[in-house]
Amino acid sequence: MRLLIWHMKKILKFLKMIQLDHFNSKESNELKSIDELKALRIRKQRIENDKKARKYILDINQRYRVMTDKKSKHLFKKMNPFRKAA
Repeated sequence: MRLLIWHMKKILKFLKMIQLDHFNSKESNELKSIDELKALRIRKQRIENDKKARKYILDINQRYRVMTDKKSKHLFKKMNPFRKAA
């Protein structure tokens, strides 16, 4: 959970920094300087890295959810007063 919160804060800070330009802007076919191309490449790379990180966090959360569900089901089976005594 802490990892998710940390990552979401990081994403929000990044979005504030670039002011959502990469979501709203359409790429033009104009010639760009090397610095602009480098900035564009870095921006796209960060977006891809953020997507991968969100997918990784989602996978971790799903595995954790499955693990806790199994533990809780097993605990309820143990605590069931109507089960047969072995």
